[in-house]
Amino acid sequence: MVMSPLTIAMLSIHSSPLGILGTRNTGGMSVYVRELARELSLAGHRVDIFTRRVDRGDPVMTHLAPDVRLIFLDIARGQHVAKADLADHAEEALAAIESFRHRHSMAYDLIHSHYWISGYVGRLARRLWRCPHVITFHTLAALKADTGVGADEPTRRGLAEQTLVDECERLLVPCEGEMSNLMHYYGADANKVALVPGGVDRQRFRPMDQQRARQKLGLGAGALTLLGVGRLTPLKGQDRMIAALARLGPEHRARLVIVGGNGSNDPERQRLHHVALENNVLSQVRFCGSVAQTELADYYAAADMLVVASHYESFGLVGLEALACGRPVVTTPVGVMNSASMRCRTGVTVTEASPQMLAAGIMATAANRSGWSAHAIREAVKDFVWCNTAAATLKAYRSALIQRVSF
Repeated sequence: MVMSPLTIAMLSIHSSPLGILGTRNTGGMSVYVRELARELSLAGHRVDIFTRRVDRGDPVMTHLAPDVRLIFLDIARGQHVAKADLADHAEEALAAIESFRHRHSMAYDLIHSHYWISGYVGRLARRLWRCPHVITFHTLAALKADTGVGADEPTRRGLAEQTLVDECERLLVPCEGEMSNLMHYYGADANKVALVPGGVDRQRFRPMDQQRARQKLGLGAGALTLLGVGRLTPLKGQDRMIAALARLGPEHRARLVIVGGNGSNDPERQRLHHVALENNVLSQVRFCGSVAQTELADYYAAADMLVVASHYESFGLVGLEALACGRPVVTTPVGVMNSASMRCRTGVTVTEASPQMLAAGIMATAANRSGWSAHAIREAVKDFVWCNTAAATLKAYRSALIQRVSF
């Protein structure tokens, strides 16, 4: 059945799709929102993405695609607000959205919130506009709490997620594990949960010459090059990567390239610097800071493998990007990388997320490199493209619109 064109209000309140990747509040979710919106527009739908203005130089509105607008909202203007406390400004955010909606004579068919803070705003909009509310949480408080790593999540977050699970028309998850988590921790109705895997831009992320990439990045030839990509936070496990590096034998001549972070003054970068010093591998670790997505492919090309040492991931988009570049992945059992289709022929999934096991996975992958061709690795993600993400999302939208409850 062909779906009539929809006008979608997409909420990404705490993180702009145009934010600097690898910094504190900008990661895979920003890529996901941007690419999904673009693909929805290519399918004939109209998307308005609402986010908080952080930089005073941000425009009121900009176009990401012909039918995708990014609207910056003045929420808590001039105040430094902790991410979780943005939930206190939900009514202010809705008022700003309403002001935009009335100025532009807009009516929305559906709300798609990303993360629980946006869900707070989407819940209010659902009541006011009397239209379905769909949410992608990206991460869950209950799972983050279970890791025992990093700062404690505010109690209000778990309560908000429970309310949103109960009230939203559809809950979108990237992998079967996250579907199970929603049902186990929040009692989600399985009929409301839709599997929507993430994607990768296979034009941007493709196999390239390794030596040329290393020369471009100033990396010498010969050393086994491990790559870590992501925000610098304890949850991502960069400290475990460093500890694993220290457990590799000298015959590997290994080094670790870490992409992500807010610069040399980033407290987590300073902590990781100390971890590397304590493990006597500081000279083997290179901190690159945040890198634009347009330049990331060079880092994947220069690496021998990507290491994902996260305590918890829901998506794991960097794993898809590495595989699309023909690079194997050594990963903890998290997110999409834990699915059966990602195991064995594309790297190693460690059964225990310790530095010892990560080191063993790295050595096993290094030993098997000659048995994996870049083309075969790339084939593992042939179905993980953004047009498929959009198609699965539209299927969930259709269900939400058809089976909407009375408001």
